[in-house]
Amino acid sequence: MINEIKDHFILVDKCAEQTRIVEIKSKKIAKITCWQDEKPPLIGNVLDATVLKTLNSGIIRANLKNKKTVTVRVGKKFLKNNAKIKVLITSEEFEDKPLQAKLWTGNCDFEKLNDVKRIIDLFFNKKIPVIEDNYAIYWNNMDLDSCFLKALDPMVKTEDGSVLWIEKTKAATLIDIDTKNILINNEDEMLKFCKNVFLRCMDEIKLRNIGGMILIDFPRVSFNKKADLHEFIAKEGTKKIRDSNFLGFSRLQLYEMYVPRNFKSLESFYINKNEFDFQNHIRTLWRASKNIKSKNNIEFICGKSLHKKLKLKKIPEYINIVERIDLPKDYGELLEKKI
Repeated sequence: MINEIKDHFILVDKCAEQTRIVEIKSKKIAKITCWQDEKPPLIGNVLDATVLKTLNSGIIRANLKNKKTVTVRVGKKFLKNNAKIKVLITSEEFEDKPLQAKLWTGNCDFEKLNDVKRIIDLFFNKKIPVIEDNYAIYWNNMDLDSCFLKALDPMVKTEDGSVLWIEKTKAATLIDIDTKNILINNEDEMLKFCKNVFLRCMDEIKLRNIGGMILIDFPRVSFNKKADLHEFIAKEGTKKIRDSNFLGFSRLQLYEMYVPRNFKSLESFYINKNEFDFQNHIRTLWRASKNIKSKNNIEFICGKSLHKKLKLKKIPEYINIVERIDLPKDYGELLEKKI
């Protein structure tokens, strides 16, 4: 089944009261976003707004009907204060930061799309095939949970032997590049290395949904090479993530860039490993339900705490949930009873 799928596609996994959309390339996650279904994202919604004031660089502030403030990209178009406009929401809410939006151009077909299709239209390549997978079978067979958890690891080993250390704070994200395990002979080789490692940094930023101010600590290069590197970053970085700003090197020799905060970061979705494990217990039941031939001989045995949580969730009716007090409280296992 997996071998019949093309190398590059989008997988939509709706299971266990969650939605996950992933771009998969070479059987690994290249980009992911996810949300709890009971609180769908604002992204993709077209809403009425009133212009508050004009800022620099083709940006305005506007108010939605619910009084929330949005930052809207309008380009060269001039809009007066109090003008009525329609905006396309392009980011989630983050603390006290305004929502990000674009001026709506009036595509009626887009307004009719559901949450998932709007997000795919906004943030994923339309030419990539989309697979709907309500039972998470593809996700399970490709072991994408391991890829998901790996994306939260602060240490990333690259193919050439260098290491990226990714540290997030409330104010910014710092990416430190460690070259101690590779040999670089001259400045030309160093420049080539910096260009290649920047592309890897951008892949990690996309995968982890990192937004806001990002600082990259490159190995030291000369002033001329630094200018060359900045030109490369601005050109190639825009291809990777649109609407990003590549500001250049600071006085501390850190490269500064800003990426719009479109989605919540991965670590904010699964608060801890216990929550991650619980959601995957539920997914296990739905995955199994796709292949079950008999509705009478399947049991999910579990400890007291897990049983209590499962009673509050929707699960396949014909899988028997059995509480076992002799098991660890959060243990769960799917078994086929012998007849």
